[in-house]
Amino acid sequence: MDVLVCGAGVAGAALAYWLRHHGFTPTVVERAPRVRTGGYATGLRGEALDVLDRMALLDQVRALDLRLGDAAVPNPYAALPVAIRATDVEILRDDLAGLLYQATRQEVEYVFGDSIATLEQTDADVRVTFDRDRPRRFDLVAGADGLHSRTRSLAFGPQERFVRHLGLYTAVFGLPGRLGAEDGGRVHRVPGKAAGVLATREGARARAVLHFASGPLVYDRDDAGQHKHIVAERFTGQGRLVRRLLEELQGTEGLFFEANAQVEMDRWSSGRVVLVGDAGYCAAPSSGRGASQALIGAYILAGELAAGGGHARAFAAYEREMRGFVAEHQQMGREGADQFFLGPPPREEFGRTTVARPHLVRLRNYAPGFASERSSPGRAAR
Repeated sequence: MDVLVCGAGVAGAALAYWLRHHGFTPTVVERAPRVRTGGYATGLRGEALDVLDRMALLDQVRALDLRLGDAAVPNPYAALPVAIRATDVEILRDDLAGLLYQATRQEVEYVFGDSIATLEQTDADVRVTFDRDRPRRFDLVAGADGLHSRTRSLAFGPQERFVRHLGLYTAVFGLPGRLGAEDGGRVHRVPGKAAGVLATREGARARAVLHFASGPLVYDRDDAGQHKHIVAERFTGQGRLVRRLLEELQGTEGLFFEANAQVEMDRWSSGRVVLVGDAGYCAAPSSGRGASQALIGAYILAGELAAGGGHARAFAAYEREMRGFVAEHQQMGREGADQFFLGPPPREEFGRTTVARPHLVRLRNYAPGFASERSSPGRAAR
């Protein structure tokens, strides 16, 4: 089957990987001219690490872990660090997306700088037109194009029906290594605003993270200058650390600016179109689990399609398997946003707030022995 995957982020590249592994022919179309960079760190744990292990990518991911041993990383939603288990991984989102792209680019067609314009479903296929490329037909279309998914809008309806705003906006951008070394882990916090510096290993590739409370804003998603103006206006006069960050903000070319919002849908498929990752069930940056959710969803969706019985059966099974993960991660997203407004818990409650949650669902093994086969001596990588 020919499958169009809309979006080359974590969800899209992971889905392309598993579709190709199961014998499908994926094509990935991405609106950006290249794999997107920027964004915050994301936590990977439990089932997400199982998926990466089955992809034989876990060692590479662990090598990019932001933490050193069991060291804590700063929690931008509170003035306290959040303990992470030694078996978990904290990784920059663009590092993960880059690894997935490198693992798929030799066998998967990527079309950058384009986006779907229309979808027309028939009993046998989906006819797709693009902003730039010629029209094409696919057996299935998977929307992995994020919170503002065009695939979702075309197949299900306008964004306003599904997106729940959590009252927060987040801006993230890179900093010179000296700032990471000097200010790593520092947090500036006043009512309705927080700013901090995420320092990666040895201070390299440090990132500024700024949050502010606001109702839904109207702005051009492609206008970085407008985004900078919005952030600077909100944080003017907020102290030395913030002044330094705002100075760096004006010259940055990699600003990530987005609402903390969740996508809530009764179903994630319509005919031959299905959603995966943030497009169908965004948990919000405040969850810290968006990338984990994307990896798990891509693995399950491709596995159910490979199990046979038609796409309708596969889509229904995918939803049943994923709902537990989504409920858990979206609850974490709401709690993370609430923590911003309520402030950090009393220090004596710190241990209780960092206890790992139980995993609600265990992964089915759609690819038995795959990781061990790939890593065995003499076996060429796919």
